[in-house]
Amino acid sequence: MEKPEVDGSHSEETCSHFSSTPEDERLPQAASESHLSCLKQDILNEKTDLEATFKEAELAACSVELFLPLFKDTVEEISFENVGDSLSSMLEKLTDNESENTNLKKKVLEKETYIQELSCLFQNEKANALKANRFSQSVKVVHERLQLQIHKKEAENDKLKEYIKSLETKITEWNLQLRKNKHEAVAMKESSKQKTIALKKASKIYRQRLKHFTGDIENLTSQIRDQEAKLSETISASNAWKSHYEKIVIEKTELEVQIETMQKQVTNLLEDLKKVEDLGKNSCEEILRKLHSIEYENETLNLENTKLKTTLDALKDEVVSVENELLELQEIEKQQKTLTEVYKTQIQKLQEAAEMVKSRCENLLRENNLITKNKNKKLEKVDANHNLLRKLSLEEENYLIQLKCENLKQKLEQMDAENKELEKKLANQEECLKHSNLKFKEKSAEYMALARQLEAALEEGRQKVSEELEKMSSRERALQIKILGLETELRKKNEEQNQLVCKMNSQAQHQEVCLKEIQHSLEKSENQNESIKNYLQFLKTSYVTMFG
Repeated sequence: MEKPEVDGSHSEETCSHFSSTPEDERLPQAASESHLSCLKQDILNEKTDLEATFKEAELAACSVELFLPLFKDTVEEISFENVGDSLSSMLEKLTDNESENTNLKKKVLEKETYIQELSCLFQNEKANALKANRFSQSVKVVHERLQLQIHKKEAENDKLKEYIKSLETKITEWNLQLRKNKHEAVAMKESSKQKTIALKKASKIYRQRLKHFTGDIENLTSQIRDQEAKLSETISASNAWKSHYEKIVIEKTELEVQIETMQKQVTNLLEDLKKVEDLGKNSCEEILRKLHSIEYENETLNLENTKLKTTLDALKDEVVSVENELLELQEIEKQQKTLTEVYKTQIQKLQEAAEMVKSRCENLLRENNLITKNKNKKLEKVDANHNLLRKLSLEEENYLIQLKCENLKQKLEQMDAENKELEKKLANQEECLKHSNLKFKEKSAEYMALARQLEAALEEGRQKVSEELEKMSSRERALQIKILGLETELRKKNEEQNQLVCKMNSQAQHQEVCLKEIQHSLEKSENQNESIKNYLQFLKTSYVTMFG
C-alpha cells in the first residue's frame, strides 16, 4: 500500500535535487548522482536475485505439479491419515508459494517501471539543471554588462562635468578680461577728456596771449619756445595715443578671434552633447531590449514551473490510480483466499471419499478373506506372497513420498528465508525512500528559496536600472539646463562685446575727429607762428634799415 507513495516522493526528490543546482552546489549534485547510481545497482542486483529465486520457485512448482497426480493416486490408495494431512499442508504451501511468486513478479514489474521513470526523470532534471545554469550565467553576464555600461556613463558624465567646469573657468576669465578692458576704456576716456580739457585751456591761454601779442618780443619768443615744447609733447602724446589705439585694435581682433573660437567650441560642445544624447538613447534602447529578453526568460521559467506543477499533479493522479489498483489487488487476494478455502473443503471431501474407499476396501478384504479361507492352502500361500510383495512396494513408495515431502519442506523453508530477506530489503528500501523524500522536501524548499532570491535579484536589477535611467535623465536635463544657461550667458556676453565694440568704434571715431581738430588747430598755430616769425624778421630788417 505505501510503495507508490514512496516512489512518487523519490521522483519528487530527484526533481528537486536536479532543479536546484546553481554553480556553488556542483559537489552535492555529484554526490546525489553517485547515490542514485548506487541505488540503481542495488535495484539491479535485487532484480537478478529475485529472478533467480523466481526460477527456482517455478522449477519447484513444476516439480510439485508433476507430483500432484501421483499424490492424488496415492491418496486414493493409501489409508493413512498422516499422509492426507501432509498433502493438505503441502497444497496450502504450494498455493501460498504460487501467490507469493505472483506478488514477487508484480513487484519486479513495478520495480522495472519505477527504474524507467527514475531514468526519465533523471534525464529531464539534468536538462532543467543545464537550463537553470545557462539562465543564471546569462543573468550574471547581463548584470556585468549593465554595470560596465553604468560605469562608462558615469565616467563620461564626470568628463563632461570637468569639461563644463573648465568652460566655466574660461568664461569667468573672459569676464574678468572684459571687465579689465572696460576699466581701461573708461580710464582712456577720462584721460582723453582731461587732455582735451587741457588742450582747450591751452588754446584759450594761447588766444589770450595772442591778443596780448603786442607785449614784449622776448616774452613772445619765450612763449613760442614754450609752445614748441608743448607741441612736441602733444605730438609725442598723440603718437603714444596712436600706438595705444593700434594695440586696442589688435586686442579687438584677438577678441574677435577668441569669440569665433568660443563659438566653434560651443558648436563642438553642442555636437558632443548630441552624440552623448544619441549614445544615451542607444544605450537605453539596448538596456530595454535586454530587460525585454530577461522578462521573456522569466516567462519561460514560469512556464517551465507550471509544467513541473502539471507533472506533479499527474504524478499525484498516478499515485491515486496505483492506490486504486492496490485496492483491486487486495480484493483479488480476498477472492484467492476464498478459493483456497473452497480448495480446503474439496480436499476434506476427497479425504472423506478416501475414508469411504478405505472402508469399502476393508469390507472387500474381509469378503476376500472369507473367500480365501474356503480356497486351498496353495492359493493362501500365493495370496500371502502377493500381499507381501504389495506391502513391500507400498512401503517403498511411501518412503519415496516421505523423501520428496522432506525435500519440499526444505525448499519451502528456503523460500521462507528468502522471503524474509526480501521483506528486510524492501523495508530498507522504504527507509531509503523516506529519507530521499525528506531530502526532496529540503531540496524543494531550497529551490523555492533560490527562485525567490532570483526574483528578488531581478526586481533589484530592474529597480537599479530604472534608478540609473532616472539619474541619467536627470543628469541630461541638468546638463541641458546648464548648456542653455551657458548659451544665454554667451549671447549676453556677445551682445555686451558688440556694444563695447560699437562704443570703442564711436570713441575711436570721436578721438580721430578730435585729433583732426587738434591737428587743424596746430596747423593754424604753426601758420600763425610762421606769420609772427615773418613779421619779426620784417621788424628786424626794418629796425636794421632804420637804425643801421
